[in-house]
Amino acid sequence: MRSSVLFVLCLVITGSSAQMVQKCCFNSNSTFLWGFPTASHTQSLYLPGDLTNPVVGSINRMYWRYGSTGMATGNTLTGVTVRLGLTPQTAFTGGTTFFAALDTVLQLDTLVIPPGTTGDWFGISLDTLFAYDAVQTLIVDVNWTTSITTAFGCLGSPNNGRKLHANNNIDLTGSTTSTTWQDIGFDVQLVANVPETSAATPSIHPIPAAEQLSIILPAGAAAPARMSILDMHGRLVMNEPLRVTNGAMSIDLRLLADGLYILQLDGMRPVRFVKG
Repeated sequence: MRSSVLFVLCLVITGSSAQMVQKCCFNSNSTFLWGFPTASHTQSLYLPGDLTNPVVGSINRMYWRYGSTGMATGNTLTGVTVRLGLTPQTAFTGGTTFFAALDTVLQLDTLVIPPGTTGDWFGISLDTLFAYDAVQTLIVDVNWTTSITTAFGCLGSPNNGRKLHANNNIDLTGSTTSTTWQDIGFDVQLVANVPETSAATPSIHPIPAAEQLSIILPAGAAAPARMSILDMHGRLVMNEPLRVTNGAMSIDLRLLADGLYILQLDGMRPVRFVKG
């Protein structure tokens, strides 16, 4: 495990469009994830139908929402491990058996979650990209050793059999007594994940673009509901709904720094463009 402290970025957002993929937004507070010792190991299931905008790609960053307890002080945890997995199953085996053989995507000696505001998001960048299949159930496994703020909560919705917890990462089965199933978000690196012939390609102009990027859809293509812009490191820099008129739309680029980016529209191939 690497010996470093990760200072997590707190993301203040409007509405529910902070990340490329989300399960959001509910108001049940629970410390049984990033705070309470009897739940130092949690495993949650997120079905494709639970998520907004599930897309195939590599997960590189994950998000949770500050709850209504402990958010003013944040939290510091030790021995943090995050593991991810995929399964065609829609529930835990027998209702209480943890999934095994997951991929380790983050290991930290110390994780610092900074103070935040109820309902806002905090994000954690992963050490290792995880290949996400949008038609399978995503397994999110969190384990840590110690927690400074045991009352640190995160927001979510009723559990409904989607979450198990234990006070260690050795037990093969867990408890369903945590009533809250936390909201989650994650960014997906889409570059090189869409086959060249699998989807239509939009036209963009001007190149380079200074303040506005105009987009024209191929004839007969369905109008996408959302667009995402990633930088060349695969980091999400913009994710917004789209308003399409007669197969055309425009995007305001004034908040982006000059450079090379990737535009992703729902159901279409990514396109590179230059802002400058």
